[in-house]
Amino acid sequence: MRPRRALLFGFLLTVPLAGCGSRSATPSTDLTLLALNPSVGRAAFHLTCAPPGGDLGSPARACAALAAQPRLVTSPKPFGCVGGTFSWWDVTITGRLNGRAIRTHVSTCWTPQMALIRRLGIGWPSLRAHLLPRRREAVMPGTRQTFLAGLLRPADLVTCTIGGRKLEDGVPIEYGTSSTGYGGKNVTSVTLSVTHERDGSVTASCHVGSN
Repeated sequence: MRPRRALLFGFLLTVPLAGCGSRSATPSTDLTLLALNPSVGRAAFHLTCAPPGGDLGSPARACAALAAQPRLVTSPKPFGCVGGTFSWWDVTITGRLNGRAIRTHVSTCWTPQMALIRRLGIGWPSLRAHLLPRRREAVMPGTRQTFLAGLLRPADLVTCTIGGRKLEDGVPIEYGTSSTGYGGKNVTSVTLSVTHERDGSVTASCHVGSN
């Protein structure tokens, strides 16, 4: 009987040990950065630490930067610039940092002069490599159409071909309206307007005229 008890005791010891090993495999830091620009689109980055992983160019270096300066993601500082429509991005950071849930947001010019971008190594080449496919919806010329909430997200694209011109505009990040168009002297003006409604839906109109 003694050998049987010894075997049973050994089996019971292995069960909690196996459980502990599976729990320790979960990274203590697991972050997603979602960057939006209505003129360019949507980009996403993923970083895990302990162990380092994700889709950044150097996860180990990025994890070391966060270990030395957690405020890079808990309280990111924007960098202002005088640039075009492609320069300014809205960034949302979600996930866990050292086991603690975080959700932060910053609007910034996309430049290595911004500490978060520089220390994580996610400059313009990395941003372009992480762009996601945009959802696209078309509006018929001379019509107004509402797309239900969830069909189009901020920075997705609305298009319209009118008067021989192909117009396209990104869904605004904030609630409100943006517009694009074509016109000039002795040229019929055409306009595409896109509105991000407060209920999450998107309303778009494509028409002749400047407003």
